[in-house]
Amino acid sequence: MKQISNLLNERLTKAISCSTPDRIPIALRIEYAAAVWAKLNFSEFALNPLKSSEALEKAYDDIGGWDAVDASWTLGTRWTKTEVAKVEISGIDFSGELPHRIIEFPVMKSKDYDVILKEGINSLMNRMMRRLGGKFNEDIERSVFNSFAPIYKHWIEDRGVPVLRGGMVRPPFVQFSMWRTWHGIAQDLLSRKEKVKEVSDAVWKDLVKKGENQSRIVGCNCIFIPCGRASATFLSEKLFLEYFFPHLKMIVKELVKDGFTPRLHCDGDWMPFLEYFRELPKKSCIIELGLETNFKKAKEILGGHICLYGNVPTKLLFTESPLKVKEYCKKLIDDVGHDGFILANDDIVPHNARFENVKMIADTGKKYG
Repeated sequence: MKQISNLLNERLTKAISCSTPDRIPIALRIEYAAAVWAKLNFSEFALNPLKSSEALEKAYDDIGGWDAVDASWTLGTRWTKTEVAKVEISGIDFSGELPHRIIEFPVMKSKDYDVILKEGINSLMNRMMRRLGGKFNEDIERSVFNSFAPIYKHWIEDRGVPVLRGGMVRPPFVQFSMWRTWHGIAQDLLSRKEKVKEVSDAVWKDLVKKGENQSRIVGCNCIFIPCGRASATFLSEKLFLEYFFPHLKMIVKELVKDGFTPRLHCDGDWMPFLEYFRELPKKSCIIELGLETNFKKAKEILGGHICLYGNVPTKLLFTESPLKVKEYCKKLIDDVGHDGFILANDDIVPHNARFENVKMIADTGKKYG
């Protein structure tokens, strides 16, 4: 496994270590907007990794570059071949130029907690995928990520552009809430709470191993950790501390120990829980916060401990003028400062975003960062 200095440039490395780089790094998560700008249909963008990477590369060049990209070329292939979920692809499962859709569906049954304990997580994933009419095993997963590896290599080595997402590790509570649905996990916390804890304790290391293996295959040591379903938008502090945070803390410590950079994707309201994130390894992680969390206060709480990532609002990118985007970015930089901060859009650039508005994020970051 390469060391972080070989995968992330000095600017990003300093930001992640909560020091002050020569300029605030800029990261844009552009998905279907790149397809619109490149006049590529959405089904091809979702299911053809090379074409989606080419569309992103065109956007990168037209904008004038930025400091780190997201792995948009993995999008539809990963969801349709390695994720246990009902996924609908534009142009295939429904008409119209809209992004793919993830359908909330209880693919995991209550009795499946015991399957995990007896047979392991991959066995359950294969069972659940068969319920959806598909197939999953480790060979399929390895093959999918091997198909992504040359694209990662092109960005990292040929273009010299770091990628901020290799593998992914969902904390057990987040994973189970997706497979069981919110209704299902709520029932489990009422009737099988000790079983949920037992299985979470049993499976977290397997989830870490899976995410690390994915990252090693593609040669990228940033690991994406979706956390939004455990925010204060959904959980009380008691439930957060009982069912989510202990496993998140173990996952992050394990990843950092193994030389990876955790990228915590925290949409929703995290204000009541931010103090707990100071228990995570210092100067080793990225935390991506949405608009429901006060960014300035988050910096006051987490500054010098965790690198903040965000948070130009999605709405600005398709409803407002470039000037409004510029004003927001400048104020954000003034509020958060130049240390331990990555300037980025909030979650995903929407497919109907105005090109000039997205470009303004990069332009403003370069000028005032």
